[in-house]
Amino acid sequence: MQKSIRCGVAALALTVPLVFGMGAGTATAAPQESVLQVPVVTGPEFGPVGVPGGLVQTIPIRAVVGEKPGEVRFAAADIRPYYYQFNYRHLTVNWRNLTTGEVGSAGLRHWIDEVDRTRPANQGGPQAFRLPLEVTAQTGAGPVVVTVTHDRENPDASNALIPGLGVLFVP
Repeated sequence: MQKSIRCGVAALALTVPLVFGMGAGTATAAPQESVLQVPVVTGPEFGPVGVPGGLVQTIPIRAVVGEKPGEVRFAAADIRPYYYQFNYRHLTVNWRNLTTGEVGSAGLRHWIDEVDRTRPANQGGPQAFRLPLEVTAQTGAGPVVVTVTHDRENPDASNALIPGLGVLFVP
């Protein structure tokens, strides 16, 4: 008798939450934000084509995982104010999923674009202003290796003394 009462109470305890929609759902972790282990190191910055901030500069890269399965959102951790020489500079994020072998890359800006692009005099020229401030990469789940370079359009070359580098686990 006591065993059947216990079984009945246990069944009731499990059934009531399901009836009212309070059953055990899919467990999801909160998004995790981190900064890549190695920031992008740029330089040298001098002369008429340099940007404010010193001869050698660092750009930390922010990564957010866990918002959606298999996705990572990348952005510069510190968005810089506009300077006209930034029009020729951007970041390139490259990644490789070590489990699936999936690779990809995306460009983004690390500065605020304050130029009025509606005026004809400001059309054409560099394309970095068209890039977003953050990108979402479809990396797939698993360990992902990320490298980030700082690139220039004029001349077309990397300005990274040390590329940004990090390893993320993407749920």
